[in-house]
Amino acid sequence: MSREDPLKAEKDFSATLDEQLPLLEQLPDYKEALDKYLVLEKQIRQSSDLPSSKRIIGRIVDTLVDHADWEHLEELVTSLSKKHGQMKTAIQVMIQQVIKHLSKLKDSDEKQLKQKISLIETIRTITDKKIFVEVERAEVSRMLSDIYLAQGDLDKATEILCDLQVETYSMMPFDTKVEYILQQMALTLQKHDFAQAKVLSRKILLKTLQNFAKAEEYKATYLRYLLQINAYEKDYITSVKNSLLLMELPAVKDSADYKDLLISIVYTIILSPYDNYQSDLIHKIKANTVFSKNVSAKIFRLLEIFTTNEIIRWGQLEADYSDLFSQSPMFLENDENTKNLQKRVIEHNLRIISKYYSFIELKRVATLLQLDVADAETHISALVNLGMISGKINRPQGIVKFEKHGVASSGLSANNSEDMNELLNNWVYDIDKLLEEVDSIGHLINKEEMMYGIKQKL
Repeated sequence: MSREDPLKAEKDFSATLDEQLPLLEQLPDYKEALDKYLVLEKQIRQSSDLPSSKRIIGRIVDTLVDHADWEHLEELVTSLSKKHGQMKTAIQVMIQQVIKHLSKLKDSDEKQLKQKISLIETIRTITDKKIFVEVERAEVSRMLSDIYLAQGDLDKATEILCDLQVETYSMMPFDTKVEYILQQMALTLQKHDFAQAKVLSRKILLKTLQNFAKAEEYKATYLRYLLQINAYEKDYITSVKNSLLLMELPAVKDSADYKDLLISIVYTIILSPYDNYQSDLIHKIKANTVFSKNVSAKIFRLLEIFTTNEIIRWGQLEADYSDLFSQSPMFLENDENTKNLQKRVIEHNLRIISKYYSFIELKRVATLLQLDVADAETHISALVNLGMISGKINRPQGIVKFEKHGVASSGLSANNSEDMNELLNNWVYDIDKLLEEVDSIGHLINKEEMMYGIKQKL
């Protein structure tokens, strides 16, 4: 059973080791030397001499590795970790020494690979639920995951790596934690387990990805993973938000796919359902000279089309942009995006109609939308329910009555209506900021609880 490191050794074996180790190294039979090493290890362990214990255990591991006696090494690692009075740091050093030598077992050799997997599994068993060797357990688990991934067993690789709760490891550096979580996300995304990937993504806060060597690289990788999750969930507006953050990173600006990223932002913002936040973003993107300089004029014109108070003819839009849409993965590989684009055109047209008409025949609305009457009625009802427009349908007379927001209901002036829109925009921004702060606080509370739990166990 392991124990805490002693403050002071009962006896100092450093001089004994200085004398004995060179002599034992000269023995022709390494097994004879090993037996004598183990005798010394017991004496040192019973005397609580930690520095000497680390030396002798390291020599035992090196001797077995030098003679390729991996099976005996596996047995001794298990045995020494269970010895009565074995010090925690001595176990940690032993595990670290074994991990350092694992690279000598080649993955290309079937026998050596089998031995490597067995040794890794032994280390994982020894380190299970032991806080003082949690970093070493994570390291060998990643090795094992990589082996299974190379063999094509994605499920096993994902299971092993995602079992690690590295965010709770107090002794692991922050950047290493991020690296592990990103690798976990990569495997779950490769497995198309987007729900698990989203859960893992919440373990990283964007604002914490700074002030370390690979901060920008990890931030770019993290945002690209988020974009994959957003695309799967058809969360267009969040995708735009993450893309705008990604495009500001220096490494991304110099990459070959920078223009593709800008084009995807233009497509994604017009696919986003209309609200005050979407309206604010699309106007900001339209005013950003980066887009006008790097995106073709034809694609950039889409922003103009969707921000102008004019009816959009779906047939004409489809004909004008069919060549570009057929070249874009967003539309070529996803028919749902094309359907959503048509839906956004209808929603845009209904908002324009509601601005210019107080009363209009339902048949006329259907004609302007290039739909039949039933579909036009369905879309009007949907937008009224969503609060995008305010109106009522008189079915017997076949008339649609549109009400201006803030006028019919409360008698507010146009200026007051604009003030309300500004107020709502500020409210949306404040809510986003509040949620970020709540997320950050939750992360810090979780960290404090973990640290408190570790202290209690220690």
